[in-house]
Amino acid sequence: MSMTLDHVNCIYSADTNHSVHALKDICLTINDGEFIGLIGHTGCGKSTLVQHLNGLLKPTSGQILFDGEDINAKGYDRKALRGKVGLVFQYPEHQLFEADVFSDVCFGPTNLGLDRKEVELRAYEALKSVGVDDDDFYNSPFELSGGQKRRVAIAGVLAMKPQILILDEPTAGLDPQGRVEILELISRLHRDEHMTIILVSHSMDDVADYAERLIVMEHGQIAYDDVPGEVFKNVRELERMDLGVPEVTYIMRAIKRIGYEVDETTTKVDDAVEQILKLYHH
Repeated sequence: MSMTLDHVNCIYSADTNHSVHALKDICLTINDGEFIGLIGHTGCGKSTLVQHLNGLLKPTSGQILFDGEDINAKGYDRKALRGKVGLVFQYPEHQLFEADVFSDVCFGPTNLGLDRKEVELRAYEALKSVGVDDDDFYNSPFELSGGQKRRVAIAGVLAMKPQILILDEPTAGLDPQGRVEILELISRLHRDEHMTIILVSHSMDDVADYAERLIVMEHGQIAYDDVPGEVFKNVRELERMDLGVPEVTYIMRAIKRIGYEVDETTTKVDDAVEQILKLYHH
């Protein structure tokens, strides 16, 4: 199912001296099955945008359509929407509160009004899909490592069987191994479950490695919306936004400057390695 934002504006504290125009005339379509990277400097409107997608925030003006229906129309079932458009907040483990892992993951589907058997089946499947061991099911979530807590929090959203999964900085605060594990988990959900993914991130390397489409925001507006390779050609503009490009792109640009024939727009490490190996063998 697709989601469309039609001239969406969001003004915090409207009609006051402290108003902030957080989103400015956003026009955007999110297609079924896409893996989208959403990037931008702190305060650019990323988190505000994604909180509009499942009705947590209501636009000051404009429409948000899910499968052709206005999610802010009178009588629209936003509770059902939040089961279809799952949002994992930054540091989601701070929202864990139940006595054990299994109960915490059951919370979301229970609120959908499902019977106990279906709730428990969904919780079990979600926990297994994120790689939580059976032995941890009835442990306190607060006894787990940071990466495991993050997996449990994601499982809590997956148990609601969303069609769109939004993750706001899902690797924030994790060590390098935990970061890779979470990103690989998200990639597998997209690949195997055909889930639409929106990954909010500050990391150019993460979105370059995983996203198929890249949306760059600045001052509440969409600055770029294209495949990562095309977006990352705008090096100077991205640096002006304090974003830059992936580290591997900088490396390939440096190799090109000293006279070697490589693709200076390369954004993925594996592609760069292949090109450098060819240079070495020649």
